[in-house]
Amino acid sequence: MKLYKILSFLISIVVLSAWTFKLKQPSVFRGGTTSNMSEEFAAYGLDDTIMIGVGVFKVSLAILLLIGAYKFPKLIKPAALGIALFMLGAVYFHISIGDGIVPTLPAASMLLCCLVLVLSPKGIGNPKG
Repeated sequence: MKLYKILSFLISIVVLSAWTFKLKQPSVFRGGTTSNMSEEFAAYGLDDTIMIGVGVFKVSLAILLLIGAYKFPKLIKPAALGIALFMLGAVYFHISIGDGIVPTLPAASMLLCCLVLVLSPKGIGNPKG
C-alpha cells in the first residue's frame, strides 16, 4: 500500500473516531481537565456552536480524504490542507491553556501527517499528486 493511502487512512480514522465514538468520552488527550469535547472547547473559550461547526468540517474533510485515497487522488491535498489548518488551531489552543505534551501530541502528529500529504512530491506514491 502506498504511503499516501496509509497516511490518508490514518488521519481519517483518527479524526472520525475523535468526532464520533469518542466525542463524549474522557481521554488523556483532552485539553485541560475536561472529560468530553464540549468541555474541551469551553476550556478554550469556544462554545458548542463552534464545536459543531468544527466537527462538521473535520468529519467532511476526513471523508474527502478517504475518498481521495481510494478513488479520486486530487482530493487528497485540499482535504489534508483543511485538516492541517484545523490541527494547527488545535495545537495553538492546547498550548494556550498550558497543556503538556500528551494532550498536544495527537493534534501535532496529525498536523505533521497532513503536511506530509500536502507538501510531498509524487515520491510518496501518490499517482496524481
